Amino acid sequence: MNTPRSPRIALLIALLCAALLPAAAKVRWITGITHDFGAFKEDDGKVTCEYRFVNDGTEAVSIRAARASCGCTTSSFTKTPIEPGDTGVVTAVFNPTGRPGRFTKTITMDISGQGAGPRTTLTLKGVVIGSSNTLLSRYPVEAGPLKLRTTMVPFGSVLKGRAKSAFVEVYNASEKPISPTWSAMPPYLKLSASTATESIPPGEQAVYSLVLTPTDTSLYGILTDSVTIAAEGAQVKLDITAILEEDFTLLTPGQRQNAPAVNLPMDRVDFGEFPAEGTQTRSFYIENKGKSDLLVRRIYTTDPGVTVGPAEGKIRKGKEMQVMVTVDPSQLPADLLNARIQVITNDPEQPLSIVRVTGIPK
Repeated sequence: MNTPRSPRIALLIALLCAALLPAAAKVRWITGITHDFGAFKEDDGKVTCEYRFVNDGTEAVSIRAARASCGCTTSSFTKTPIEPGDTGVVTAVFNPTGRPGRFTKTITMDISGQGAGPRTTLTLKGVVIGSSNTLLSRYPVEAGPLKLRTTMVPFGSVLKGRAKSAFVEVYNASEKPISPTWSAMPPYLKLSASTATESIPPGEQAVYSLVLTPTDTSLYGILTDSVTIAAEGAQVKLDITAILEEDFTLLTPGQRQNAPAVNLPMDRVDFGEFPAEGTQTRSFYIENKGKSDLLVRRIYTTDPGVTVGPAEGKIRKGKEMQVMVTVDPSQLPADLLNARIQVITNDPEQPLSIVRVTGIPK
């Protein structure tokens, strides 16, 4: 028959188990283990902070090692044993040279001795307001407190019916928060809601997302435009570029079989030798060899001195359209005429066709 254990035996067992457990940590960080420098200038040089702890144990402890997370941070510490009731000190130094923006660094402490407990990680953080030289290399575009990497915002190829994002990096070189404003935004371009009202703290970078929705413009081919970003009375114009293309990915095999087909009997318009004064006009034709209407989305050139028309149109199957090419020699950038006309259609097999324009003004 089992008899209940004596309360005294149970107490002895509990005391024995407690004695076998690892001792609780006896090092107490009186300064805390995180230091925030806030925002400071790179030109101010290295910054220093101290972490202090008290040995609340019954035996001396020693700092065996302090390992920083990167070479920009160094540390020193109390070398002698810290007796019970005494204080140990760890000094951390951060070098901001060439490191603008927000930072977080750590120092891992190894402390030996009875009751020292596990490793401790000290953290130092802050924001470096970059110097003029550092910012010039990273953000060469300057307008008051605004610093940007570039004024170009390239979207690359964008399919009609699908939105695409491009990103603008903006650095705040001032000592106070700024809230940039955007203007002259075209209807097909919007600022992402997640970044539209974003304020930039001093010395930090914000990444703004511009979203291009090509269905909000009837344009096809090369798109060039601009938007403006401003803060504290200064502003920067950003150049927008994209290539808007028709999306043929959803066409069925049957739709492709019955699609229009573009044909250019002439892929070159040669003016030969022509007078250097006054305008000259020639033409070329676009044919539809397919089984449905050929939609000419856009006919254009980016070369100066050359104009084309009409800019768009519809060609029924088996029909053709005449395109007029006019050259103004006074606007040509060189002594030779060498231009490209782009023809964009809804032919899924050949949506872009090129016509060369050549000649020698005399």
